[in-house]
Amino acid sequence: MFSKYLIRNISLGVFFFMLFPLASALAADRYRIEITNVKSRLKADVIWASTNPYQGVFLWPDNGSASQEFDLLDSGNGYFRIQARHSGQCLMLDWRQGSHNGTNIIQYPYCGTGYSPAEWRRGWVNDPVICNGNICTSTSGSLPVLVNRFSGKCLDARNQYGGAPGQQAILQQWDCVRTTRDWNIGNQAWGIAIPGQIERYL
Repeated sequence: MFSKYLIRNISLGVFFFMLFPLASALAADRYRIEITNVKSRLKADVIWASTNPYQGVFLWPDNGSASQEFDLLDSGNGYFRIQARHSGQCLMLDWRQGSHNGTNIIQYPYCGTGYSPAEWRRGWVNDPVICNGNICTSTSGSLPVLVNRFSGKCLDARNQYGGAPGQQAILQQWDCVRTTRDWNIGNQAWGIAIPGQIERYL
């Protein structure tokens, strides 16, 4: 189970303030980050640190590899491209598979702005509203997701059982979860942080 409240240390909070609510602050700058699955704490990692085009991405323990570090490149209007540090290639939908649920995420050399399968934005999924008769209540908990511009689907770790996705779970896209209590929220909740810092969930 996820607990409900998200905190950030001060420096990471400043990072998110700059990066996501104020997209214009990105300008042409790059922000180096790591992408961490909130439930398993495993990192998004280009498989075996390959520099080959079309290589996929999976979850792997933190090992300090450049294949686990990415630069965010501003695309405007809150969207950005995710460029692998080790290869200089961007993470995008594998267009050879279409844009349906289960389409793999790959790296590919084309990182130009305006190519929507390679553009992402930060989103938030909230706790569900719970009603008892005519009285409805909700809490303020939320979890972060990454939404693809082309498909509107979310970055997802392949895991049909729910809970924490395992080591070597392949990254794909899937319909976005709606609340923090959906069975597959663990597949889609992603922390984004400057290397060496983390998002913390209490």
